[in-house]
Amino acid sequence: MSRSHRTADASATDELTAPLRAAGGGFAMLALDQRESLRRMFPLVNEQEVGDDALRGFKSTAGRILAPLASAVLLDRPYAVTHARPEGLGATSLILAADVLEQPAGQPVVATTLDPAVTPEFIRRVGAAAVKFLVIWRPDGRRAQRAELIGSFLAVARAAGVASLVEAIAEPAGGGGWASPDAFHAAVLDAAREISPLGATIYKAQVPGYLPGDFSRIREHAERMTDIVPVPWVVLSNGVDQSDFAPALRNAVLGGAQGFLAGRAIWRDTVSDPDPAGALTRLAARRLNALTVTVAEALRSRGEHRGGGRAPGPDEATERVRD
Repeated sequence: MSRSHRTADASATDELTAPLRAAGGGFAMLALDQRESLRRMFPLVNEQEVGDDALRGFKSTAGRILAPLASAVLLDRPYAVTHARPEGLGATSLILAADVLEQPAGQPVVATTLDPAVTPEFIRRVGAAAVKFLVIWRPDGRRAQRAELIGSFLAVARAAGVASLVEAIAEPAGGGGWASPDAFHAAVLDAAREISPLGATIYKAQVPGYLPGDFSRIREHAERMTDIVPVPWVVLSNGVDQSDFAPALRNAVLGGAQGFLAGRAIWRDTVSDPDPAGALTRLAARRLNALTVTVAEALRSRGEHRGGGRAPGPDEATERVRD
């Protein structure tokens, strides 16, 4: 690839990702696209799981409270973005989930397909700045099938003229668990080698090198991820203990990540609170602000301050929550 071609590609990526970036640099994106996994976070009512209205209500409340503090918000079509852009987002950029999740009761997502309702016309109608697709990666020899599926998603994003985010979750083949932590860490990088070159604007990954309570290998593995991934990449929080996410994120950004697209680490414990709105304001908003500051400070340490303005300091973040 010629230097002029690389420059043109970088300029196109910057243009597509600009609406998703935080003022202090990097990405501070909030995920609220959980579906059946969110339902299972609610307490049972008369020994039954909550209905769809509970999911819609939480997403609406969380979006209204947290969207002003995020650089973008990820929402799903079934429960949050049905006909038009949700009013509660204000000016914050919308990322639309374009995946249909196959998730048996009591299990994680086992497979995904492309949502046929998320067309370029629908994306434009709801005013999404980006679309996101989750793919489950396994060492199972199904590389061609995954490439075809992701290619179909990327074609929709290109037709709509918006950024595309591909999220890869590494799972062992045949069920069960990983043979060792090293096998899991290697799989996260192997997934990136296969999927990140396929053409997404942003790649979303599990925190590389993470073990509960142990951050010693994250920066090294993040540097390996940065060498592999040809586009900006961010981390998710699923699989990371809530109290671990901030230091894990910092080490990942120091190793080359550009920020986060996360949900559970920010708001999970507010779902079952008797006053979800109060807990979102009291707990989740402060976490989101603190994570945004973490990204900006880690990028400054790398000498990569980017974005539309000066990175907020911790005191400013606190004031934003009070406001």
